[in-house]
Amino acid sequence: MTERNMPELIRQYRELKPKVERLRGNLVAALEDMIAQKNVPIFTIESRIKDENSLLEKISRKGYEAQIENIDDLCGIRVICYYQTDIVITCKLIDDEFDIVSKEDKQDELDDNQFGYRSFHYVVKLKSEWLTHPAARGLDGLKAEIQVRTMLMHTWSAISHKLLYKRASDVPPQLRRKLNRLSALIELADEQFDAIKDMKIEYKNDFSRSNQDFSNLDELNSDSLLALRDRYFNKRNYNDEDIPSLLEDIREAGFTLKELIENIEHAIPILNGMEVEEADCADSELPMWGFSGVIRTILDLTSDDFYHSREHTLPDYVRASRDKYRQVLNSQI
Repeated sequence: MTERNMPELIRQYRELKPKVERLRGNLVAALEDMIAQKNVPIFTIESRIKDENSLLEKISRKGYEAQIENIDDLCGIRVICYYQTDIVITCKLIDDEFDIVSKEDKQDELDDNQFGYRSFHYVVKLKSEWLTHPAARGLDGLKAEIQVRTMLMHTWSAISHKLLYKRASDVPPQLRRKLNRLSALIELADEQFDAIKDMKIEYKNDFSRSNQDFSNLDELNSDSLLALRDRYFNKRNYNDEDIPSLLEDIREAGFTLKELIENIEHAIPILNGMEVEEADCADSELPMWGFSGVIRTILDLTSDDFYHSREHTLPDYVRASRDKYRQVLNSQI
């Protein structure tokens, strides 16, 4: 492209920009919704539309015909996952839900002795059925680039970009060996995080399915606590961020894992009636308690120290209910 054509292309881009911004919004919203429906936890979804300086630099570097439609990454989306297995799910969603113009695995471009990162790059368009939706009207033919990578892949990409090492040939020979080793470590770390996640799931599933008694050697931790939720309270919602403080409350109450299980089984017969009474007093819908709430209720019922440390913070109707059911539970001992 000649410099003479540059102003025309920028004019085209300025006219197209509102549509590119709408495309970005549609893609981010769609990806967030689809990934959430698959219960895949992701770190973040980044997005941008290309600024004019970057556009001019790319045109000068690569040389495009004077048509803005020839540029694939006016809209860019990056999905950053925690695990490699989540990449597989996310890539399948992209394959199924968008018209794929092109796709590539960046690692396929590397020889065995080259360093780099694994990142999946797509160029996509919206499917025709999407274009009937009011928010997507007029976006036919527009393309966007979607990248999918793990957090560790993203870290490697960001640091190597900062070092100005985009490809192996850019690296001084004396540094190449160190970067090759580091790249291998990052790849190994990604694999090990996947393995640890699988072990965690297997441990939790084995625990929640087991009917055996647990000895004092069984450790109270986030995995065993969530296994208890699956075993006794699988209809109760929970927030990952509340688990550490819930563990701290259980430990402050002085309970081992075995003692917590015994207290849960002792309290379960009265919990439903107690929750109904408290919900009536609060004019609240059932279920009133999430997983953390039901465990703290059990601590109120079974630990004097825990209950007395916080009873002054509880509403009057809750305090009256806890006092009543503490007596009921104690009478059954």
